[in-house]
Amino acid sequence: MFWGDPINTGLLGAEYITVLVMRKPIFGMLPLIGTMALGIAFGMLNPSVVYADFEEGKKAFEAEDYSAAFRYWQMSADQGEARSQLYLARLYRDGMGTIQDKIAASLYYSLASVQNLKEASEEQKILVKNFTEEDTELANKLMASWEPIYVPVVSEKLPLSAADKEKARWFMAAEKGNVKIIKEMVETGFDVNVRDPDGWTALMLAALNNHKVTSSSLIKAGADLTVTDSLGMTALMAASVAGNKKLVAYMVKSGADIEQEDSAGETAEYMAEQAGHVSVARYFSSMELPEDQVKKAQQLLIALGYLEGSADGKSGPKTSEAVKKFQKDNAQKQTGLVRKLLLETLEGKVPTEPVLEADKTEVSFESAAVVTN
Repeated sequence: MFWGDPINTGLLGAEYITVLVMRKPIFGMLPLIGTMALGIAFGMLNPSVVYADFEEGKKAFEAEDYSAAFRYWQMSADQGEARSQLYLARLYRDGMGTIQDKIAASLYYSLASVQNLKEASEEQKILVKNFTEEDTELANKLMASWEPIYVPVVSEKLPLSAADKEKARWFMAAEKGNVKIIKEMVETGFDVNVRDPDGWTALMLAALNNHKVTSSSLIKAGADLTVTDSLGMTALMAASVAGNKKLVAYMVKSGADIEQEDSAGETAEYMAEQAGHVSVARYFSSMELPEDQVKKAQQLLIALGYLEGSADGKSGPKTSEAVKKFQKDNAQKQTGLVRKLLLETLEGKVPTEPVLEADKTEVSFESAAVVTN
C-alpha cells in the first residue's frame, strides 16, 4: 500500500480491512497452521525481520510511543510472529496507537492462540463474551481468510530512487497529517493525485487516518475525489470507514459523489453503517438531491402515476411515500429519499420528459393533471 520501507511508513487501519472482508467474497481459505508452517519451512517468512520488528515494537511501547509499536507489531504479526500477534491484539482491544477494533483484536488473539500462546486464548475468551452473532461471524471470516505476508529474504537492500523517496515522504505526510510538508510539496508542483501501487492517494490516506485539516488542504490543492483504489474505494469511503462526520460532510460539499460504488457495488453510506459509525450513516440517510432534481423526480413520479399534484421541488410526506412505492416496485431499498439511483431509474421509465399543467398554474395535488408531448 505504501512506497518505501513498510516499517517506517506504517499500515492502514483495521477498520478498512474489516469492512472490506465483510463485503467481499472470502478467498484462499487455507488452513492457518499449515500455511504458517509451510511459510517458515520454505523460507517465505523472514525470521530476522519478524523478530526485529517485535523487539522494536516492544521498545516503542515501553517508551509510550504506541503508534510506532502498532506499526512494528502489525508488520511482524502479519508475517506470523506469535508474540506480535498477542501484543497487537491488545492494542486493538484497548485502542492504543490505533482505532479500537475488537473484531481485529479477536483475529490476532486467535492467530496467537493457534501458536499455543496461553495468554492469548485466555484474553480472547474475555473479549468475545459480549460479541453479537454478527461479530462472531465476521471474526470467523477474518480468521478463515488470513494468510501470512510474504517478505522475501534479501541480502542487500536496494536504495530508493529520488522520486520514490519523494513519494514515500508524501504518503507519510498524508498518513501522519503533516499539513506543513503537504503544503510545501504542493507548492513545488508535486502531483496531489499520485497513487501508490494499490491505487491509494494521499487524500485517501489522510481521510482514513482522520486528518480533516490535511484532507481539506489536499482537496483545495486539487485532489480528485473520484479516484478509486484497486477495489473501488474512494476518499469519501475512507472517511466514512474512519467515522469522521465533519470530513465526510466537507467532502460531500466539495463535490464527492455519495452514490459512487466500489467494485462490490457498495457506497460510503453502507461502509459507515457496517463500521458502526451511526452519526455518519444518519448524515447520509438524511441527504437528498438538490431542489431542482427533486422537482424533476416529482414530475416523473406524477407521470408514472405514483404521485398526484404539482412538482414543487419540496420533498414532503407525499413525495416520500410515492418514492417508497416506486422503490418497492423496482426492487430498491425503500428509503423514501430522492437520490441519484432513484432519478436514473425514473428517467429510464419515462423516455420523454413530461410537461405538467401543474407547473404552469398553482393548483392542488388533487386537481393537477399531466400533459405529455
